[in-house]
Amino acid sequence: MRFDLETSCAVLQRLEETTGARSEADSLRLAAMALHFISGQGSLLDFEDYLACFEAELPEASLPRFATRELAQDELRQAAVSAVSPCVVVAGRRHSMGYSLDEGERFLIPVPSKEEVRTVGPGSMPRLVSGVHGLLRAEVHATSSEEHACLQLALLAFHFIGESGRWVEFERFTRLFDTQAPVLPLRVFSSRQEAERWLSDHPRPPHGVQVQIAGQRFVVGYDRETALRVLVRSPSLHELGLSRAPDDSAG
Repeated sequence: MRFDLETSCAVLQRLEETTGARSEADSLRLAAMALHFISGQGSLLDFEDYLACFEAELPEASLPRFATRELAQDELRQAAVSAVSPCVVVAGRRHSMGYSLDEGERFLIPVPSKEEVRTVGPGSMPRLVSGVHGLLRAEVHATSSEEHACLQLALLAFHFIGESGRWVEFERFTRLFDTQAPVLPLRVFSSRQEAERWLSDHPRPPHGVQVQIAGQRFVVGYDRETALRVLVRSPSLHELGLSRAPDDSAG
């Protein structure tokens, strides 16, 4: 399953336009925001590994196996990055590997089976529950393999955000989605040197997140194929012509 943000959101919008039910349209819009959140808020690579683990047509016996989550995390924390498998089995269930945004600490993300992806567990966030149910109802409007695949991708995105422990962050992201309000920076650094040191030490920098350096915003860029790590300055709203200068008069 290939995740392309632009294509996926276009498919979700097309489905939203064909459904007549408000709950389904709301779920499809929430799914598009979930994909934007994953892509732009540091979880893209974790999500790609999560999708690969979900789709992997491998016998369970060929994957690293652990009796408990604690044993798995203890061993995986000590392994070199290059030696870490993106998919492991813990107590009979697949898990993918995630990295915390701030320090890059490894953690396990439960991966649903093809049956579980269509359900929600007890204690799930109400909006997650309604989002999953709305996407399932929207399936009747899907008429192509592309649309069915996109709906499954959206279901996995909901599960991924919930299992990664980022649902509260996602809720905050949705409230700001259609506004010009800036997102909170992941880290605040006093100097470029300090930021570069953090970027260099991070085992897998969170691609797409913003950090603040000496009062200016920068976007973290990371390519895992080349291991390229960059900090790209993000222009302010004023520089983009989307807000008035601070000293502009009210009149």
